[in-house]
Amino acid sequence: MGCLPGWSWRTQRSGIGIACDASGCRAQGALLPRDVACDASRSRSRHASRRRPVGRPCYACPMATSHYRFGPFLLDPQARELQRDGQRIDLPLSTIDCLIHLVRHRDRPVGRDELAATVWDRADVSDVSLSHAIMRLRKVLGDDGNAQRTIRTVPRLGYRWVMEVTEEVEARAEPAPAESAMPTSADPVVAAREAADEAASPARPSRAGLAFAFAALVVALFAAGAWWVLRPASQPSTPMTATSAIVLPAQVDAGPAWDWLRFGLMDLVATQLRRGEVATTPSETVVALVASLGDAAGDSPVIAAAALRVQPSANFAHERWTVRLRAQADGRRLDVEGRAADPILAARAAADNLLIKLGHVPPSDDPGDVALARTTLRQRITAAVLGGQVEIARELIRNAAPALQADPEIALSRATVEFFAGAYEASREQIEALLERLPEATHAGLRARAFDTLGAIALRQGRIDESAHAYAEAARLAEAADATHTLAKAWLGLGGVASQRLQLEQAADAYGRARTLLEGEGDAFGVAAVDLNLGMNALQRGQPDAALPMLRDAEQRFRALGAEDALGTTLVAEVDAERALLEHAAALATSERFAALEARGANERQRWELSLSRAGALAGAGRLSEADALLARIADASDPREDAIVRAQANVVAAAIALWRDDAAKAAELAASAMQPGLEARNRADYLAAWVLRATALQRAGEMARARDEVERLGDWIASGPAGFGRSELLLAQAGQAAAEGDAPLALQRYALALDAATARGVAEDIVAVALPYVRALIAAQRIDDAAAVNGRIARWADHDLRAAWSQALVYSAREQPAPAAKALERALALAGERSLSDVITTAH
Repeated sequence: MGCLPGWSWRTQRSGIGIACDASGCRAQGALLPRDVACDASRSRSRHASRRRPVGRPCYACPMATSHYRFGPFLLDPQARELQRDGQRIDLPLSTIDCLIHLVRHRDRPVGRDELAATVWDRADVSDVSLSHAIMRLRKVLGDDGNAQRTIRTVPRLGYRWVMEVTEEVEARAEPAPAESAMPTSADPVVAAREAADEAASPARPSRAGLAFAFAALVVALFAAGAWWVLRPASQPSTPMTATSAIVLPAQVDAGPAWDWLRFGLMDLVATQLRRGEVATTPSETVVALVASLGDAAGDSPVIAAAALRVQPSANFAHERWTVRLRAQADGRRLDVEGRAADPILAARAAADNLLIKLGHVPPSDDPGDVALARTTLRQRITAAVLGGQVEIARELIRNAAPALQADPEIALSRATVEFFAGAYEASREQIEALLERLPEATHAGLRARAFDTLGAIALRQGRIDESAHAYAEAARLAEAADATHTLAKAWLGLGGVASQRLQLEQAADAYGRARTLLEGEGDAFGVAAVDLNLGMNALQRGQPDAALPMLRDAEQRFRALGAEDALGTTLVAEVDAERALLEHAAALATSERFAALEARGANERQRWELSLSRAGALAGAGRLSEADALLARIADASDPREDAIVRAQANVVAAAIALWRDDAAKAAELAASAMQPGLEARNRADYLAAWVLRATALQRAGEMARARDEVERLGDWIASGPAGFGRSELLLAQAGQAAAEGDAPLALQRYALALDAATARGVAEDIVAVALPYVRALIAAQRIDDAAAVNGRIARWADHDLRAAWSQALVYSAREQPAPAAKALERALALAGERSLSDVITTAH
């Protein structure tokens, strides 16, 4: 999982990452309404004492409740239990699923591949695993390979159930009125089998057993739900309440052979949500509504009463299934997806992602299949991390079997969780230890992902050269391993490195490569992340007006995907763009949305970045005391090592506030403390801002020699950097120095050059920052008309920026126009907030 580096017009923010408390009521801050989550919490408490470990749902199970009796045994497919004389027999869930499938399809032989595909979700399960399951069943049933009284081996094919079975079908709801009862002779399993036999073969290689089982589920669902259709619509046997979630039939784009997925995926998702302790309407109810109301089912009171509505959709493209779930509640929307070669696995992944986004831990899987357990756990960890649910991710790992926790894939996932929690050093140490036991010859892909995360860690810590090396190694390994997704993330990281080095064309090229790869993979999050970085690249180029629409679009996509870490970075970038455009009210409003992210548990590192951005927005609106409080919290509670860069950036903002309060000495001290080597390496833009603030503060304090020395050293530093970087800032500092020393002609020359440079860049903030002191200098030189001309270049911002309003007041006062001067001064006072206006008041009067 890599890092998507961020930039702002003034501040290069930390990046976001591509990723691949779990107890009590988790409704707060999540899409799931509080009553649903609390209902699930009560359900969890009520059933905790009798809960047993639950494995993968048996996708072959129809929703009618059928029990099978043979000899002294009772098989309950719904509970996935086998009993002998009323006593439950403990068996691995994979073994139980084998038994269920054999008994269900006792009228024919079941192929080994079909059995493996149905039970283990893939056909390449080893013969040993399957043979052990059959041997275990025969032993439990009092049978053996010689007698074969229950399970007969069919040479060169598989197995067949041969013992006599009595099927008992029980209704799960109240019986229907006599005139509307279903014929007792209806056999949903036989009907399902006949329907499946008539279906055309799918365009892609199919897993016949699994498809057949799901088709059986769908037809059985109709058989079980048909009596609902015949009942009066106003009398459902199970009252709906506003505490339920409801899953609607899936929208399937894959050809007629896959029509069975419409209800099959619906039930799978509903079952998984229920197992994840989200109260969910029975699928029979939904099927009955659809059958009776058709397209109008969505307007029914039952569906309208649901607090959470989930709409699945599935499509098959490029030999891969994508299942998306759109969840809606209280006017909010959340989109998640799962992708796999099989629609069932894709739907499982999507349902697990939704549970995590809702603040619920997905149900445990059967530990008997290590490969599947590893893949599923990785998917769940990734979903938790993307949703900002770090504690859920940690709990998922803690709950895994020890052998699974030690697996290299899960070890890397554990390190990635720590990365997203902001524990960068712990993450780095875990990855470096992992790399020591991963030979490149056999683990190139995994090593590529490990180096990608190392690159992200180094980038966030400001170690740019180290980050570049790690990302380059990740790209090399990913290309060798043909790991397209990891290669895309490596290119994204290399783009971030180039951005930090101010190599903007190189950065844009890297982002373009990453986007092409991710779009080909159908990775909605990855594409949104690239677009975020392209927006930041536009900010870095001095194009906030172009960047802001891109950032707002990325925000909407991340919000829909529930990607909290990425959303936080995007909002910070939006604040930076709005401040660059002098849209101070908009920046303040955007920063107010940080509170929801922090309440949902933003990682500690990002929490301080959000606080810093909010402080800047408050200062820009003149609310200096509130900004001070946030900056003080950063100074008191952040980690001096882990948060060194944010602490330095906070001192830059504090220095600017001190200047607004006419405390030049304090401003100079704060700016000097911000000029740390780490900030210089990580963020040249903020380092430059600190240096200019220090020089300006010393000039205002009358310390001319020290100020002159700072300006000269600043010039040398800028000359050693990228071409064009810092030109207007240096000219502004030189102009201020000349003005402070009484050299008006030199000051005016430098101000003119600085304004030209800022205008060429085109950023409103930069133009106003130069124009105000230039207007002052022109008025002091009695060049009133020239001052009016410069003021005219920033007049359009006078209604919402203090400095532009201040400039107007100075010009009107100098031109002896008392009425406009008073109006401009009134506007400046309204915008000032807690900022000092002693200079303008003295001049205006």
